[in-house]
Amino acid sequence: MGARRRTGAVLVAFAAALTTILAPTASTVAATGGAAAPDRATVAGDRGSWQVQSLGGDRYQVAWRSPGRFPLSSDRPTIVGPAGMLLGAPTIAADGRTVQAVVTSATRPDPADLDVLLSGDRLDDPGDDRARVTSRSTPTGKALDLPGTVTLADDPASPGPYAVATSDYQLDPVKLAGMPEPIEMVGHVVEPAADAPTGPRPLVLFLHGRHSVCYDPGDSGDEGSWPCQPPMKEIPSQLGYDYIQRVLASQGYATVSIRVNGINAQDYRLPDGGADARAQIVERHLDHWVGLAADHQVDLSRVVLVGHSRGGEGVDRASIQIPLTAPYRIVGQVLIAPTNFGTQTAPFVPTVTLLPFCDGDVSDLQGQRFTDVSRDLTTGDTSLKSSVLVMGANHNYFNTEWTPGLAQAPAWDDWYGAKRDECGTKNPDRLTPAEQQSVGTAYVAGAVHLFADDDQAVLPLFDGSRATVPSIGDAQVLSEAVGGGRDVRTPGGTAPLDLADGASTRMCQGVNDSTKRSSCTYGIDWAGVHPHWPEQYERLVPREFFEMSWTAAGQSGGMVLDDPLDLSTSRLALRTIVDPEAGDVDLRARVTDADGDAAVLTPVGGGTLPGLGQGLGTEKLWAQTLMVDPSGATGVDLTRITQVDLVSASDGGRVWVADLGTAPAALADVPEQRLPTIDVGRVRIPEGDGPGTATAHLPFTVSGAVTRPARFSVVTVGQQVGDIQRFTIDLAPGQTSGSIPISYQADRRDDFAKLITQVSTWAVRNMMTDAYVGDLTVLDDDPTPRITVRPVERTVAEGDRAEWQVTLSRPVDYDLFVTGRVVRGPAPNAAAGDVSRTWLRSHLGEDLDLTKPLWSYHPYVFDELKAGRTQVALRIPTRKDAVAEGREALTLKLKLGRSRFERTVFVRG
Repeated sequence: MGARRRTGAVLVAFAAALTTILAPTASTVAATGGAAAPDRATVAGDRGSWQVQSLGGDRYQVAWRSPGRFPLSSDRPTIVGPAGMLLGAPTIAADGRTVQAVVTSATRPDPADLDVLLSGDRLDDPGDDRARVTSRSTPTGKALDLPGTVTLADDPASPGPYAVATSDYQLDPVKLAGMPEPIEMVGHVVEPAADAPTGPRPLVLFLHGRHSVCYDPGDSGDEGSWPCQPPMKEIPSQLGYDYIQRVLASQGYATVSIRVNGINAQDYRLPDGGADARAQIVERHLDHWVGLAADHQVDLSRVVLVGHSRGGEGVDRASIQIPLTAPYRIVGQVLIAPTNFGTQTAPFVPTVTLLPFCDGDVSDLQGQRFTDVSRDLTTGDTSLKSSVLVMGANHNYFNTEWTPGLAQAPAWDDWYGAKRDECGTKNPDRLTPAEQQSVGTAYVAGAVHLFADDDQAVLPLFDGSRATVPSIGDAQVLSEAVGGGRDVRTPGGTAPLDLADGASTRMCQGVNDSTKRSSCTYGIDWAGVHPHWPEQYERLVPREFFEMSWTAAGQSGGMVLDDPLDLSTSRLALRTIVDPEAGDVDLRARVTDADGDAAVLTPVGGGTLPGLGQGLGTEKLWAQTLMVDPSGATGVDLTRITQVDLVSASDGGRVWVADLGTAPAALADVPEQRLPTIDVGRVRIPEGDGPGTATAHLPFTVSGAVTRPARFSVVTVGQQVGDIQRFTIDLAPGQTSGSIPISYQADRRDDFAKLITQVSTWAVRNMMTDAYVGDLTVLDDDPTPRITVRPVERTVAEGDRAEWQVTLSRPVDYDLFVTGRVVRGPAPNAAAGDVSRTWLRSHLGEDLDLTKPLWSYHPYVFDELKAGRTQVALRIPTRKDAVAEGREALTLKLKLGRSRFERTVFVRG
């Protein structure tokens, strides 16, 4: 939201029938009013219960209630369904056990087709999917073969010469909209001693992620209510990066790690999972440091943000929001195992994203999107966007307060499966907490050196080179990057297919859909973790990839470059995904110039790229860097390369190339620039009389100047099947606001009191989203019809049907679920034996005392009054026998929404 965001405005969660937690997609939420309520059908099981509720038309709400509360983790429970089903944003109810979503479907969703995913496990199915698939892993795993790895002389984790001082501060808590309790303002400061001759000190701010907030020192459990009540204490997550802070402070940097337990405890209420709230708290602390800077020798023109887990998404959001006019400048950020629910990135802000190979929380490695989204967003953004894959690392151990044996509160390993399986704690390739924290220190400090002090000596840790430093020992770390001054060519865009020679090649869409021929995962039953390829249900715009498979050495295929590439002073880098099912690959690169002269080059390290992961539970389809040094090529004009081919040196394999381009030895300068951002608003309107389709306009505002044509994508879910639900909106230079059209049905028939259509947006070109979720609330303004209930016949003969007719005085636009329960009526009451045996078996079972009154078994009857209809009847078939019994009562207590009726039919014997 740019400068406006500094006023403290935040996105407010809906006060509707549901409370939205996260929104990478869109949903529609309806709340009933008047005498009407939607129908509900529940399917219960040992692993929780499903409920499907009609919202009228083609809209349904599906909900799953867990046997226990969801864990306070960084990933979110998400309801998923079959391809073609449009599911809205997952929402968490106040009980902490129920996840809900809205579905647009021409037919009623079947719970058998739905699943609830959390960190790679289907919560609604018995067992742990992750443990099942990892059981097929190679028990011992294997270290990667990474020939050509260079050990850098400059180790950024080496302690510096300065003495270190620590302190803590606590300011007045901050009230943020959408959360009842204020958010604490607590900072843990580690800095060089006051008299250390450091000169101006860059500031490094750390923000932890979503973790448990309270613990009992006398018990092994955690959680509890918020704020923490005695004997519970707060978990000091802000202290978990002290080990990195001390190294940085000894090197001359001021550091502060801030605590946001208040957000962790309440962010389920927020549609973006708390990213905006975390960004606001970051900005509040930076504002505080404006007053501290002089006394602490802090240079606020060089601020680096470090965020872990949801804290990573939070600091990225702060980097998006903070304008260049602020009294501090964000010169870079490090995101550790981050979430990226908003599919965002911070343009013109150098970024390193650490991805733990054994992440058991954010197991889909969605932080990769911070790199991928930036590639095609705009021209002129030379900020480095680097992704670093840390082999053997899990999610939690980067924070010592989340690490067993080091933490004050209960802590755990977030990975799963057998201890000796790949990623298991007894596997030799799994990092110990100390080893993982050594990697964290080296790579966080390295990024800080690179961004705050332009230390180009550490660039090989981040640019795709095979490089390591002594402090991380035998730990293996891979990197890939875009930006940083690279000249990139993209498959299908600026690099169409070349004619293959023996190999099989194609362009495929980067989306996970094994049934779609154009998808990169077509025909792959289990695609492992595929962070470059979103799931089909996310409805994101896919990127194209170059796919090549081969069955013999010497086969080749590649791409023609529309615009020649200059490799005379740079290396060639190809971000390349290896199919781990096909095994390790050995490749060469053939470059061809504009005159048709070609040279085959051996990549750095020999051209071997390993498959990542040895089993279904650990396979990663992640793009490694195939780095080629063309300086030794002869007979080729390296200033005009027009074709790049891969040539197989192994007997078989399959790879996908995300892009190719130059890899300069030093980073380019980053322009002092920010892209404009949009904030999507909220609107409440009366429905109106129609008839037919009406269009509302959801406003958005633009912060910053639109200087070039820009575009963003919009997704809505919850409208009628066939309505436009994904489209793009263009921004013209100079535009400061606009609106998103949303269609809905207007008429004179009663409907839900509120129909809330949630809208989500994603940046496509020359802009970035800030508040990316908005909503339209359509208020029903039609009268609720009168409901009457009467027996069709007051008295029926034995053997006839007892019927109760429900009538609406006028049609409504929602399905009405009508239930009736047999209750005690005027004596004498009909016995169980007075009704049809078939009906008894289907409603009550077999073992009944037929002489007992039917009402004593409390049987239910039900039916559905479909939208547009005005009558429905509930029926109980009676049984004719030879016994003279006189007149007996069958009394039904009917429930229709909030209305209750009790009506009796007499059966004459």
